[in-house]
Formats: sequence, C-alpha cells, structure tokens
Amino acid sequence: MFRFSTVEQKLIAANKGLERFMPLLTPTGVVLGLIVSDLFIGGKPFVTPLFAFLTLVSGMGVSVKDFGTIIRKPKPIFIFLLTSYIIIPCLMTGLASLFFRGNGDAITGFVLLYAIPTAVVGCVWSGIFNGNNALSLTLIVIGTMLAPVSVPLTVRVLASSHIEFDTSGMMLSLLYMVVIPSAIGILINALSKGHCTDHAVPVLKPFTKIGLLFVVIINTSQIADDLIASASVAYIPQALSAFIFTVLSFVVSSLIAKLARLDHANTVSVTFASSMKNISAAMVLAIQFFPPASLIPIISGIVLQQTTTAISAHFLFGTKPVRNTIDNTHGKGDVR
Repeated sequence: MFRFSTVEQKLIAANKGLERFMPLLTPTGVVLGLIVSDLFIGGKPFVTPLFAFLTLVSGMGVSVKDFGTIIRKPKPIFIFLLTSYIIIPCLMTGLASLFFRGNGDAITGFVLLYAIPTAVVGCVWSGIFNGNNALSLTLIVIGTMLAPVSVPLTVRVLASSHIEFDTSGMMLSLLYMVVIPSAIGILINALSKGHCTDHAVPVLKPFTKIGLLFVVIINTSQIADDLIASASVAYIPQALSAFIFTVLSFVVSSLIAKLARLDHANTVSVTFASSMKNISAAMVLAIQFFPPASLIPIISGIVLQQTTTAISAHFLFGTKPVRNTIDNTHGKGDVR
C-alpha cells in the first residue's frame, strides 16, 4: 500500500544529503556546463520556469506573521537598505573601476553581482550565528520585491558608461522569475495557515536543489564556447577580486550595523542579508542581457560565495553554531 508519509520521509532524507553537498552544488554546475555544454545548450527556454519554481518554493516557506514584529521596529530594515543598495554597490563599483580600468565588461559584472537581491541561503547562515530569523526573512522578501526596480536602476546608474542593456526586459525577467513566484508562494503559505511550511516545502526542497543545479548547468552551457575560447590569466584577478570584495562586503555591512547600534541578532541578520547575493539570478540576467565576458565575476562569485561566507562569518561572529541550520529556517534552503 502506498504511504505518502514514507515518500515524504525519503525526500526529507534525500534533501539532508543534498544539503551536505550544497557548497559544491553550484561549482559542479559550472564545471558540467563547461564540459558537456552540447547536451544542455538547448535548455535555455527552461531556465525561467525552473527559476520561478525555485523562488515559489522559497516563498512558500515565508509566513506573513514573520513581518509583524519587524515592521514595528524598522531600524534594521533601513540599515539594510542603506548598506545593500547604496554603500556596498557604490564601494564595489569604485574598487572594480580602479582595479579593472578600461575593462567595461568586468566592471559591469561586478556591478550586477552587487545589484542583485539577497540570497535565501543568507537566512540559513544567519540562523547558525544567532541572527534574527524573522528579520532575515523580512529582508529577503523586501529585497525580492524591490528587485525589478532596484537591479536595473543600480546597473543603469553605476554601469551606464560601460554598457547598454534592455532595462524593461530585465524588469520583466525579474518579475517572472522572482517577484510573482515569491508572492504566490507567500499567498499559498497564508491560505494553508502555514501547513505548507511543515509538509510541502520539505518535500519540494530536494527538487529545488536539483533545479538549481540544472539552472547553473544550462546557463553555463550558453557561454561555454566563448569562455573557453577567451580563457586567459586575466580571469585570475577577477576571481581573486570576487573573493576580496565578498569578504569586504561582510566587514563593511557588519561595521555599519554595529555603528547603528543594532543588537547582535539584528547585526548578524543585516550582515548576511547585505553580503550574500542571489548570484544564480545574476547569472540568468547576465546571460540574457550582457556580453559573455561580464560573466567572469559572477561565475567566480558562484564558485566562491559559500566558502567566503564561512570564512567571513568565522572571523566576525565566532564559531558557535547553536542549532540545525536547515530545520530552524522552516525549510528555507538556498534554492536561488
């Protein structure tokens, strides 16, 4: 006799196995996309629906109730907006312009890397270091909803002298991939009175990780020939800069939060939300709207983000993982 509970438990167990593989998931996707590009190059039409599914599941794990206490004390939200949308993008663009003067594609790649909204996995990392879970969720939703306006505007302002792109097309792409699926997911959560967080999200989580892997593989396959043909030692400074910039973003966002006198929990949440970016979304947008050379900083970010985060968090917040990083975020893994 078929028992759904048995299937559910197996999928939850499978997800736990995939969780241990997460730091290697996106780098593996990049490598496979380069090696077997011919097998996946025709999959481009599936990228937007796949990404929408990933975002939908993320939204299903977010409860409207999480926003109540945060909205009543919005200071951490203002600090996040200031840090994530003004200070860090401007600082990183300035450094990229200094380090890669004359290389408009590289500068544009770094601009897009820091213009993109916060990553869902930031909530998981925040949970490890005693962050404010409700605040982390709120910042993710705010960043997601602002994305169709904030991302094109940031790229337009900071990279305007380097490249031209379809602003309205980028806005529509972000709406389809991020905003609408997230809103639907949150609505489903509300209508189910949170039951989908307990049952549907855990069952769907392993599929989101597989979906993310395919998104990275398909996108990498689209530019594999160009990347391989133009491969040179010039990639190394960009990869090194991606590492340094990410570490610097953690230091800066943490410092600003402390100067604003946020408590430890809110400082942790604001730091991760400001520093960890939804790089998979950046990769999708870069494939659609920018030259292949602008992908180097983004691919470097995909490969290095998890490791860089672990190193930065260790030095900023110590080594005190206090609870299970996945279970305590109600199924909100890194599906982006």
